[in-house]
Amino acid sequence: MKKLGSLILPESLQWADRYDWAPVVMETERSLTGTPVIWSQALSGGRPVTLVAEKSVTWLEQSMVESIQAMASQAGAVFTLTWNNDTFSVMFRHHEPPVISFQPVRINSGRFTGSIKLMTL
Repeated sequence: MKKLGSLILPESLQWADRYDWAPVVMETERSLTGTPVIWSQALSGGRPVTLVAEKSVTWLEQSMVESIQAMASQAGAVFTLTWNNDTFSVMFRHHEPPVISFQPVRINSGRFTGSIKLMTL
């Protein structure tokens, strides 16, 4: 099951950047003697979660789009994302606008494609 808060998401919805993230950050510099100085740290959150409804795969109903818009309009709100057997605390990535983007499949069809930008905490 795929779910954001209490909203059940379509099973065909895709997590586009699921495998584009590593939980470690590293910086390197060279000392005056040429020796590398390395800083490495595990990350505890901030993993991007971009959910995508592609035209040929998934359509979102208008009521679902309106529910997602209502969630995205809550500043600082934290939601539970259930993705099959995994559960994450997420919030919308308002620092990367637009946080949601929906396009109608056809004018006045009540069905949409688009994307939702979240991040783990």
